[in-house]
Amino acid sequence: MKATTPTQFPLQKELLDLLKKLLPLHSVNVIGIQKEKKKQEVFLSSKCTSPQKLVIYTLLIITYKPISRRLGEFMDDVFNKMQHHCKIYAIMYTLPNAKKRLNFGDNFLSQAIFQTPCIYKGDSSLSKFSNFPLLFHQRVYKHILETWKARMDRAEYLLSIIDNIEPKEDATSRLSIMHYALEQVCMGLLYVFWEYKPQHYSLPYLLHLCSHFTELPQTIFPKETYGLHRIYYMLCNAQHIMRFKALDEFSEGDTDKAYNRCERFYYEAKKVGEEQLEHLKELHCKQSNQ
Repeated sequence: MKATTPTQFPLQKELLDLLKKLLPLHSVNVIGIQKEKKKQEVFLSSKCTSPQKLVIYTLLIITYKPISRRLGEFMDDVFNKMQHHCKIYAIMYTLPNAKKRLNFGDNFLSQAIFQTPCIYKGDSSLSKFSNFPLLFHQRVYKHILETWKARMDRAEYLLSIIDNIEPKEDATSRLSIMHYALEQVCMGLLYVFWEYKPQHYSLPYLLHLCSHFTELPQTIFPKETYGLHRIYYMLCNAQHIMRFKALDEFSEGDTDKAYNRCERFYYEAKKVGEEQLEHLKELHCKQSNQ
């Protein structure tokens, strides 16, 4: 059966119809939605203006069985089959795994299922978990803190390597290290704010998820100009360029600009993460002592 929802989202029917064809679908919840509008003007032949709309969803998708391909390939397939009008960033669980995690206590999954709009569900098998309280305890806070410190220490170490390596080191190697440092920062942020460990590690995917609770990805890695988009491209694709291209295509100046933004992202993320940790400490430790 379909869940009743007060909101009808753009391209909702078309997207759900496609997801049902591609997946053994149990339920879909909308974590976030973003609308982009681009205008294309063509002056060759007859002059025309073609507005292009793009809807970007962040979805929690629960399936009856595991999907048979990688998450990145699945998301790209949806984008192509939706004629580039709808893009999804999916967080996926199987129904048995979701039940197991909810029964044990999973703050992220509980909030993602029961505090966001559900646009489809095949049955009500998860409803019994809706009254389970969120898990607050000193041990939970300690694990969040340890995870945060481990991720940020690793990111700091990776950035320090870049700062100390010889100038003759090729640009792609430096960018690749920056890429992995950013991954660590994003995964640290996701655990502090959502208590979520991603199963897909594409940097655009991680930055997009982080944009749900901080504006740092948009402010530090904007894409409004060619130069800014180039920096974003270099950082997101460094590991692929490293594998498949033998010759350097970036200059030392390119990597210096990218490094400055990565360093800024690290320090700004450290500030917002530590502020969130203070909030979590109050929640987990105060309620544990009651």
